[in-house]
Amino acid sequence: MPDSFPQLCCSFAERPSKVGVSYHNAAYRALGLDYTYIAFSVQDAPSAVQALRTLGIRGCGVTMPHKQAVIPYLDHLDPAAAEMKAVNTIVNDDGLLTGYNFDWSAAKQALQEATSLENKEAVVVGAGGASRAVVYALVSSGARVRLYNRTLDKAVSLAEEFGLVSAYPLAELPQVGAYDIIVNTTSVGHHALGETVVPPELIHPDAVVFDVVAEPLETTLLDQAKAKGARCVAGHRMRLLQAAEQFRIYTGVEPPLDVMQAALLEASKPHLTTDDANR
Repeated sequence: MPDSFPQLCCSFAERPSKVGVSYHNAAYRALGLDYTYIAFSVQDAPSAVQALRTLGIRGCGVTMPHKQAVIPYLDHLDPAAAEMKAVNTIVNDDGLLTGYNFDWSAAKQALQEATSLENKEAVVVGAGGASRAVVYALVSSGARVRLYNRTLDKAVSLAEEFGLVSAYPLAELPQVGAYDIIVNTTSVGHHALGETVVPPELIHPDAVVFDVVAEPLETTLLDQAKAKGARCVAGHRMRLLQAAEQFRIYTGVEPPLDVMQAALLEASKPHLTTDDANR
C-alpha cells in the first residue's frame, strides 16, 4: 500500500460498537501512526473475509457470532486459535490471512492481576465463545474448572473438549460448593442493570469474581461481589488487554495502554451504572 494512504484496520460485528473504534484510533493518534480503525456490521462472514483481501485491510477484530464462522476462509491459524476453534483477530500479510485468538491471553492476564491460577478451583458459567477463551486460559494455567450452562449438552461437549473436571446444568449452580474463582461468560448483565446469572449468596469474601461483560463497566455481578468483599475482575479489563495484543500485531509497536484505557472509559460513559455516574 502506498505510503500516502493510511493502513486500515477494522472489526466485524453484528452490532458494531464505538468503543473499539475509539481506543484503537486514540492509540494511533497518540503515537502518530498512519492507521485508521473502523467497525463494520457484518452478517456474511465469508464475504467479509474476502473483503479483507480485496481491500488490503491490515487487521480485523472478530466478534460473536463470527469467531468460528471465519475459520474456513483463512489461510493459517495460530496454535491457540486452532486449539480453541475460535478466532478474534485476523491479520493480513500481503493477502495471507492468519487467525489469532487473544481473548484467552487477555482473560488469563486479567485474572492473574487478581490471583494466581495454578491449582485453583474455578467455576465458569456459560459455554459459548467467551467461555472457550476463559476455559482455555484457566486450564492452560493449571486451574481445575467446573462448567455450568443452561443447555447441559453444550456444556458437556465443551468440558470433554478441554478435559474439564465436570459440567452441570445452570440450575445446579446454587449447589456449587467450594471454589476460588467464579466467572460469568454469558451475556447476562450486558446493557441491563439489575441482571446477574450468579446468585449473590454464592459470592464469598475470599472469591475472585470475573464478569466478561464489558458494558456496563460495573455490572450487577461485580457490584454484588464488591459488596461481599470479593476481588473483582472487570470485563473491560479483558477487552483492553486483547485490544493491546491486536495493536501490537497490527502495527509492530507497543501500545499506549493508558491512552487506550482512557478512550475506552470515555467511550463507555453512557453505559455507566448510576453509582459510577455519581462518583
